[in-house]
Amino acid sequence: MSSAGASTTYREQVRLVRTRAMRVWVVVLVLGLLYLPWVVDQRSLFGVELTKHQMLNMDMTQLNTMLILLVGALGLNLVTGYTGMISIGNAGFFALGAMVASAAGIKWWQLPFPVCVLLAGIAGAIVGALVGLPALRIRGIYLLLATLGFHYVMGFLFLKYQIKWFGFGSVDFLEPAALFGLALDTEIRWYYFLLGFAVFWFAVTKNLLRTRQGRSLVAVRDNEIAASMAGINVPYARIMSFSVSSFMITAAGAIYGWYLGSVGADTFTLLFAIGFIAMIVIGGEGSLIGTVLGTIVWQFTPIVLEAGAEMSGDVSPGAKDWITQWQTQLTYAIFGLLILVVMVYQPTGLAGIWARIKRSFVRWPYTT
Repeated sequence: MSSAGASTTYREQVRLVRTRAMRVWVVVLVLGLLYLPWVVDQRSLFGVELTKHQMLNMDMTQLNTMLILLVGALGLNLVTGYTGMISIGNAGFFALGAMVASAAGIKWWQLPFPVCVLLAGIAGAIVGALVGLPALRIRGIYLLLATLGFHYVMGFLFLKYQIKWFGFGSVDFLEPAALFGLALDTEIRWYYFLLGFAVFWFAVTKNLLRTRQGRSLVAVRDNEIAASMAGINVPYARIMSFSVSSFMITAAGAIYGWYLGSVGADTFTLLFAIGFIAMIVIGGEGSLIGTVLGTIVWQFTPIVLEAGAEMSGDVSPGAKDWITQWQTQLTYAIFGLLILVVMVYQPTGLAGIWARIKRSFVRWPYTT
């Protein structure tokens, strides 16, 4: 490994953790993630009590939801960021996952929770391959419209399923999820399971992108004619990308339904699908770290805004009332502004900013 952090051999290039410094930071990150739920749950950092506002109104439900959404965003970035195909079908795949999980685990077969998640992922992979078929013929906005059609079809099917078997209220997951006999009946238990689930798919995606198949996806995105001339099976790459991505998203949808305990057709809205696009655009398309950063920003911006409104009450009660009244609109305005700023001034998103910060540390004192 060179002093600038660049790889000098192929073996170094394919390693997940390349340097001693990276190993140290990985250990610190792991310890921090393992300790985080106790900080949030107890509102205490190494014995120091933290107030609600110091925690920025963060709670375990928001952390757990963020981990589920992260897997969905990773799947979308695999299709959009790395393969170059626009998709807006995440909400539809989440609905499919929740529907398969409730049918296999609650309504008919009472299968174990891990088996239901696996079945949902397999169903998603098959449906994803079928949805990806139009990508062999159409591109850009036309593919976007095709996936939008899938979104509405799945919304209709989920609503029919919900009304016929569960009534007009919602699809209820009455049995608590259990993993190898351990019930996921607390937020902290859910956190550790979801953390492992998210880390697993992050590692799988990162390793996939280092393989020949993963590099072929990037080649197809950059120039499919050149990729075809280089011997890459472009149709296979596109279908594989949709299928793997859909497996991840649908499995996350199954877990999402079980975690919430009750989901309805109004849960998987078009706004829910657009949120995933915002995550990868803000974080950085074609970047796994960017996906993580974008998901964090998407999930925690509303609660940070809420905490700011509450804290501003001591200074200006009028400002607090105004922010509280227009909180939803302000949140969407902030996201819209972020997307515009990213697209115009920082196309690589938060991942590009993070990369520049890392380079400045690695090359110091030769950078300014």
